[in-house]
Amino acid sequence: MIAHIAAALVASIGMTQQMDTTFAVSGSGQLDLNNHEGTVVVSTWDREEIRIQAEWDDGPRPITIRQAGSTVRVRVRGDMGLPAVDFDLTVPRGMSIAVQGISVGVSIDGSQANIAVQSVEGDVAVIGGSGNVAIQAVEGDVEVHEASGHIAVHSIEGHVIVRESDGTVEVEAVDGDVDLIDIDSENIGVNVVDGDVTFQGAIHDGGRYFMSTHDGDLNIIIPDDSNARVSIATYDGELESDIPIEIEGDISKRRFSFTLGTGQALVELSSFDGVIRLQKAP
Repeated sequence: MIAHIAAALVASIGMTQQMDTTFAVSGSGQLDLNNHEGTVVVSTWDREEIRIQAEWDDGPRPITIRQAGSTVRVRVRGDMGLPAVDFDLTVPRGMSIAVQGISVGVSIDGSQANIAVQSVEGDVAVIGGSGNVAIQAVEGDVEVHEASGHIAVHSIEGHVIVRESDGTVEVEAVDGDVDLIDIDSENIGVNVVDGDVTFQGAIHDGGRYFMSTHDGDLNIIIPDDSNARVSIATYDGELESDIPIEIEGDISKRRFSFTLGTGQALVELSSFDGVIRLQKAP
């Protein structure tokens, strides 16, 4: 089928080569792209077409495109020495997107479908995504905005930001701060080894909110109308609260709890060596 796509425009500009091709795809299909080094920028439109633009250093085209059913696979050929390639793609809004790379910066904007990104080195920025939004980054910052569904971020070294999103949120980070801002969720799990955690969002009746850092602070902004049973655990840290609370349990044992309103949600906060701050919502 790609034979009908063959008329890709390849132009030479000095020592740089370019490719630009557009062809029909399923609006609910999947893009599967693997790039060794460079950038991947994905935007969306309302057409059932995909446009693939790419740029690389002088030499034969190192990119293969295969279309199998509703899946489009884009690869940088290993037999070409894995050159750095910068991709700029436009895909249907409902097309699932999967991007893998080694030294690759990834930007995705406007998707209304599943998103999966794996990057060893490079920043990842996602606006949109619905269903499953999964980001794995070894070294680089991760930002997710306006996503919905099941949001999962795994980061080794970098700043993680999830903003204006709803659904289940899971974040695991080793070395870097985690900010969850304007979140609407009934199920949040955050586990950080070395970094601060900030949470601002709704506390829903019946929801479960678990946030933990080993070596960092927790900054939790509590809405006034929250109904939650709050459990605090710390070994060599302390609790600071801008809201009135009545401690239950032995505070000297560094594990205690208190209730806000009718206590229908469960909030568990843990910091081995840091300050747990409870702040009023602005």
